[in-house]
Amino acid sequence: MPQVAVVVDSVCALPPQFMRDFHIHHVPITININGSQFPDPCDDRVALEHFESGVLTRKNQVSTEAPSVETFQRLLWQLIDEGYQYIWIQTVNRMQGLTYDHANEAAASVTRRMTAQRKAVIRVMDSRTVFAGQALLAAETVRRMQTNEDPVAMRRELDKLSNNVHTYVVPRSPLVALERSKTRGERGVKWSQALVANTLGIHPILCVVNDGSHQADKIRGFEKAAQAVFGHVSTLVSEGRLLAPIVTANYSGKLEELRSLKGFAELKAACAREGVQFISNVASLSGGIYGSVGSLMVAAAAEPHEWQRV
Repeated sequence: MPQVAVVVDSVCALPPQFMRDFHIHHVPITININGSQFPDPCDDRVALEHFESGVLTRKNQVSTEAPSVETFQRLLWQLIDEGYQYIWIQTVNRMQGLTYDHANEAAASVTRRMTAQRKAVIRVMDSRTVFAGQALLAAETVRRMQTNEDPVAMRRELDKLSNNVHTYVVPRSPLVALERSKTRGERGVKWSQALVANTLGIHPILCVVNDGSHQADKIRGFEKAAQAVFGHVSTLVSEGRLLAPIVTANYSGKLEELRSLKGFAELKAACAREGVQFISNVASLSGGIYGSVGSLMVAAAAEPHEWQRV
């Protein structure tokens, strides 16, 4: 199969070794914390340091900016010079900022300036999802690469699949999640609902799918809400309803905390039993910013279905 590079923005979180092994490249977003700006280093250790430092709490002014057109261009030329024949850019869903637009602008500019000796096929995909959902789409991309599937046909199939990637988000701090995510087009929870949830310890379960989001459920207690998500996805796995044999989980905190949540071990066991790859990783810095520190994101690809509280 021709050399294919996958480019994701730093909202997407996958294990570092996995990314190196399968030629997945990050384009960093810009992080703004109390007026200080820096590019996301896309490093799990740095993300954990920020999660644990307290700088992402509600009292701090925290936001992000999409990767610039120039940042995309620099990486595209680098990958072309490294010999990649196909470059697929998979961005956070187009409703969540300017990343998709900037990627398209960069791809068009680089394509216009290609020469016979310096060229590649560049395509931009809206992942239609976020966080763990982006990780699932990238992981499924590299899985399909191992099958020698035609790149053009593969991209069409992945585009169809992206319509059905369901990303479940359980914010640890609903009020923080709402205040920050509403700037990125999040409409799954209303302000009044977040205030009530924050006061009563009720945690919304948000489902991001096909460039939109909605509240799938709301449950008192973060651990019970997380268990419900693990149980729902376990059911999809056990009933053979997945459209791709991969489940991804991100947690904006230590992985030991993720593994200790009720339902995690059962989901992992269900995936092993059914031959489904289960990938867990520390969430991106954006995951901690927009989902709130200590939040859970789990993704699976399946046809539209009713939420099931298990």
